[in-house]
Amino acid sequence: MDGCSYYQGESIHFKTVNCMLKSMTAYGRAKISSKLGTLAVEIHSVNRKHLEIQTNLPRELLPFDQEIKKWISEKVSRGQINLRLTASFDESGSQKLKLNTPLAQQLQGLCHSLKDVVKDAEGKVGLEFFLNFPGMIVVDEETIDSVLCRAALQELIHSAMLNLNAMKQAEGDVLQNELLGRFQFLQNAIKEIALNTSQATEKYRTKLKEKLEEVLPGCLENEDRILREICVYADKVDITEEIVRFQSHLEQSEQLIRAPNDRIGKNLEFLLQELHREMNTIGSKTGDVHVSHVVINCKTELERIREQLQNVE
Repeated sequence: MDGCSYYQGESIHFKTVNCMLKSMTAYGRAKISSKLGTLAVEIHSVNRKHLEIQTNLPRELLPFDQEIKKWISEKVSRGQINLRLTASFDESGSQKLKLNTPLAQQLQGLCHSLKDVVKDAEGKVGLEFFLNFPGMIVVDEETIDSVLCRAALQELIHSAMLNLNAMKQAEGDVLQNELLGRFQFLQNAIKEIALNTSQATEKYRTKLKEKLEEVLPGCLENEDRILREICVYADKVDITEEIVRFQSHLEQSEQLIRAPNDRIGKNLEFLLQELHREMNTIGSKTGDVHVSHVVINCKTELERIREQLQNVE
């Protein structure tokens, strides 16, 4: 009874459904041409407990950093998002180029210092050296049309997020099928535990009666002693409440997966903790070897679910 043997070869109660479950691991990219020029973006998403957004933007677009993060947070609830945006501004657009004067002055000072250090150095530093230095020619930020730029960026991010979410959904479909199968495993397992538990008291009564008959054969008080022992034992090993709560948590988990809400990871993690708690209590109360074996398999399956939930948004 290892692995997923409870649901292999059986009809699955938790049927595959069209749900909104999403994976946190995905990739999306987009590229657009506008009056500004060509804008391209790549977005990577990996699993994290909370939402973290890291952006890498051209200097000219840094003023829009917070807005970009806001647009992303409206589409994603958790995970680490890494965004890299590049821009090739159109010369015919509204942007104008300007010289990075502070950088040029700093480079000129370094050249003079170098001549003082290397006395015998020959050759002159021409304008070509300065023009080819990274960051020497920049876009004049004051000439950027913020309205036009914001609209272009919003279109770009929207397009990339559509691609990202499409991959999230595709990965989520795989996760959904895995989770439904594992929940079915637990559903069959708890039914088996309930069945064996219902027979545990009668097994204990038979065993106790046999022992008393060996020690005190034919004693009229045996039945009274057996009855008292059975009452104590039944109260000690009663796991009816745990079984009911475990089944309830399973049903809630199924409802979450079937629900149209696409942000269920945290709620599923909470229910998984409760499933762990109930199974631990069942394991501590049972004295049946077979039930103990089923409990171990359930704990293994719950751990597998926990690992998978780490990648559910």
